[in-house]
Amino acid sequence: MKKTINTYLGTLASCLCVLATNSHALGNDNDSIDNLPSTALQWQAVAKQDIHYAYQQSATNHPGMLDSHNPGFAQLLENAKQQALVLAEKIKNTSGYEATIARFNTVLQDGHAGAVAVLPKSVRQPRRWPGFSVVWRGDGLKVYYSEHDKVTKGDKIISCNDTPIKPLMRNTLFKFHGQVEQPGHWWNQGWRLLIDDGNPFLPPLKTCDFVQSSGVAYSLQLQWVERPDSVSQHLVNAYNGDKLEVGLHWPVEDIAWIAMPTFAPNETEKSNYQQLFADLARQREQLLTATAVVLDLRHNQGGSTYWSLKIAEQLWGQQIVNYRKDKHDEKSQVWWRASKDNTQYVESLITVLRDQPEMHEMVKAVSVGMRASLEAGKPFYVEHKPQANNASKQLAESDFKNKAIVIVPGQCGSACLDAVDTFKLFSNTVLFGAPSSSDSTYMDVRLVDTPSGLSKVIIPNKVYVNRARGNGDFYQPDIPFNEVEWTTDALLEGIKKWPVVRELVNKDIKH
Repeated sequence: MKKTINTYLGTLASCLCVLATNSHALGNDNDSIDNLPSTALQWQAVAKQDIHYAYQQSATNHPGMLDSHNPGFAQLLENAKQQALVLAEKIKNTSGYEATIARFNTVLQDGHAGAVAVLPKSVRQPRRWPGFSVVWRGDGLKVYYSEHDKVTKGDKIISCNDTPIKPLMRNTLFKFHGQVEQPGHWWNQGWRLLIDDGNPFLPPLKTCDFVQSSGVAYSLQLQWVERPDSVSQHLVNAYNGDKLEVGLHWPVEDIAWIAMPTFAPNETEKSNYQQLFADLARQREQLLTATAVVLDLRHNQGGSTYWSLKIAEQLWGQQIVNYRKDKHDEKSQVWWRASKDNTQYVESLITVLRDQPEMHEMVKAVSVGMRASLEAGKPFYVEHKPQANNASKQLAESDFKNKAIVIVPGQCGSACLDAVDTFKLFSNTVLFGAPSSSDSTYMDVRLVDTPSGLSKVIIPNKVYVNRARGNGDFYQPDIPFNEVEWTTDALLEGIKKWPVVRELVNKDIKH
């Protein structure tokens, strides 16, 4: 099966998925930026300049501008510019600038497009909180950690400022963060409702109404203070739970646990993946008789599809995985937007990937195609799709038939979502946890600095046409897990309570 370039360009995509959760993730560590604005008028001027630049870069290079399958993109981009410019007239400081750039981004509703502010740490306003932090679970907002004497972990927030939580979130935080129609984004953005980052267009909440697990209701006047640094240690596991190292674990005798917290591994994690592949091969007989094999995607922000593909091949078999993926993707095409800047960017990858022979040749082929399309005045280079290998057609079913339980976190998108696509090609795969995130059909991004250096424009270089998973599609869990705690122990207990697993576990105990 052919690997595509996005298999190896995952690190940047991974950064952008992180940005969808936390816009500070690419924060500018250079606190000596020349001529940092100091007055309201200067901040307004810089914001307008950067918004116009982000619009122009996107209009010139984004595949959506010439995508016949998405005729509304040009107007959507115009709307993003206009809404951001309205806010730019009102900003006075760094927080207003950051919120304005965020609005440009959220109008587009695509983690692989738009812009993101990268302000120096020294000018960011410290986060304030009301003495407790929250997480979204299932259909509600719950307290995860509290230093407030009246608020307890697990309490559910019903409303704030006399407005029910769902419409409140829709009309406040989702105007500046995430994609409101994506259930997974409620999971990975919900914590922001009870945080004050200084956004001048979102005044802090004044009151909230709660209900305890016992059913007792109460109300609270919120007092906002700077959140102590010590709180961070209590929030490490708030969203994704604890982070396991890449590898094969056996938390109990008959349940295998394959941890894949990243598909953009560093050198140590790459080594761990190689060890994981070896362990899966060496312990295959044990895996085939396990009560369940858990595929843990917590903390995963995307990256390279290579790693999940290798895991699938180890479990179900290389030939049958590749055959099913070929069949799944047989109608899909990859169209590269052959603008001048996009073409030059892909050409620059030839040097970057010179030590990876397979990818080096592939990038050269794509760059030649893009250059030819550019010079011929064609908007796209349609990537050549080789004839599918049909040698696997007569393969028997895979001998891996026990339950493969995929733990899906709300932020799972990009290569993480590709992993779910692959695992779900097999009927013994069950999704456990939260709704996934989603992808548009625009992929393989690059970042372009705005003139001020305080933002980066996100430019996708290609578009998938006729992709099996549609634009904005996401996965719902087969087994929702809406508990406040998402630690390995909590998830393991939840999995063991699932009837199919419980019966097998009890059977093993009796024996």
